[in-house]
Amino acid sequence: MGFRPRPRHLRRPLLPRRPAGELARLRPPPIPAHPARRRPHLRRRPGDDPLAMTIHAHMFWHGDPPRRLERLAMRSFLAQGYALTVWTYTPQPSLPPGATRADAAEILPQSALFTNRRGSIASFTDWFRYLVLSRHGGLWTDSDVISLRPASALPAQKFLVTQWEWFHRRLRPRGWKITLNNNVIFNPTPTKGDLVDLALALAERFPRDAIDWGELGPDLLTALSRLHPAHGYAIMPPGFANPIGYWRSPTALLRPDPPRLKPETAFLHAYGEMWRRAGISPDAPFPPGSLLATLAKNFGEPNP
Repeated sequence: MGFRPRPRHLRRPLLPRRPAGELARLRPPPIPAHPARRRPHLRRRPGDDPLAMTIHAHMFWHGDPPRRLERLAMRSFLAQGYALTVWTYTPQPSLPPGATRADAAEILPQSALFTNRRGSIASFTDWFRYLVLSRHGGLWTDSDVISLRPASALPAQKFLVTQWEWFHRRLRPRGWKITLNNNVIFNPTPTKGDLVDLALALAERFPRDAIDWGELGPDLLTALSRLHPAHGYAIMPPGFANPIGYWRSPTALLRPDPPRLKPETAFLHAYGEMWRRAGISPDAPFPPGSLLATLAKNFGEPNP
């Protein structure tokens, strides 16, 4: 059929033309710009005042004095401009100059400390970090994580980090998958109901005798992020904080031909648990020419 005009009695009547001034008065007021767009100075930039942009990093240490690997990690954060707090039950843990000791009993009594089925306190520190970040905010980092970029270059948005992991039992199909890891968490402004707060609620009630390794850590955060996809955290790729897979540690960190790190790598996770399984002491000197030997020299950690 061809075009057929509507009958005259169904056509909309033409509205009378309004003066331009009257139309201007009828327009709605403009929507105010987002504060961050209206005031770009609210965004953190490398040239900002370092005193106003101090980022507090938190670690936990328990037992003997920190070894060479942990001292290197602490020195790296101090050198990159972080305010480093080391939570510990030890009265005098022999920390590098500039690090602040904080009594871990302010967060949890020492009687709450427990070991998982593998005899490690790693699961306790999972619970501990959620409490610290919920109360104080800031950046959590494990004591085997080395900072490679200045604090001023840290993303302004809260974030979680990921790693590559091989699944062979709990998930199908088998193969390499990207999962969250809680070795580095940036939670600058804690809020009720955020992902860290939810992880804390579950970690407090999880039966201790059922914890093998990652139930309160990577497994918990990965499950929560899938259950609550609108959590608001940026999810960083594995190369951001876990560029060298755990299955390559510590060999790749100690060999004379060190692996190349990408420019986007902000942290290096040394996977201290893998050192223990390999029977290599984190207190032993780093071999000449290795990646850790180079980092020790850069950050002033003695390495005979």
